[in-house]
Amino acid sequence: MRRRGITKKPENKTSAKATTKFKVKRKAKTVRASNLTRAFTDRAMRAKGFAQAEVIVKWPQIVGHDLASCSLPVKLAFPGGQRLGATLVVRCESAYAPLLQHQTGRIIEMVNTFFGYGAVAKITLQQGPTLGKLRPRKREVRELTQMENNNLEALVGSGDLSPLQEALKSLGKQVFSKKR
Repeated sequence: MRRRGITKKPENKTSAKATTKFKVKRKAKTVRASNLTRAFTDRAMRAKGFAQAEVIVKWPQIVGHDLASCSLPVKLAFPGGQRLGATLVVRCESAYAPLLQHQTGRIIEMVNTFFGYGAVAKITLQQGPTLGKLRPRKREVRELTQMENNNLEALVGSGDLSPLQEALKSLGKQVFSKKR
């Protein structure tokens, strides 16, 4: 019996009422998720001027991890159907804009080395947030036991507290509530 890739083979050929063992045959090999999403991402990247999505993916390897942590390529604009002399738009955090402006010549060389020809002639900087660093989530604070609460009040104080004492009490709750 064969149905939808499942083959039914008896274990013992001599017995007519033998139990059957099901064996599942795979029709295709596993495929990487990156290969499945390439069709979707390529269309979006081409809309922004990136003929190769590897420029965005390999940005840390192209410019180095120091510059990649504060910058992100946004758009690659070629002039009038040519494949030379493009303008690369790079978004960077405002504090790093002078550093990137100073190193634009070096960045152009590195990007052109990656492409293999003089694709980029100019870099334009956009100041704005980059998605390089994610902020950690706030941890949930568990209720302190009576003994932990008494220890915290002995260290910080109780009653009418100053802003500094409030901050110390909040820090103390975080420290005491940490799971051990």
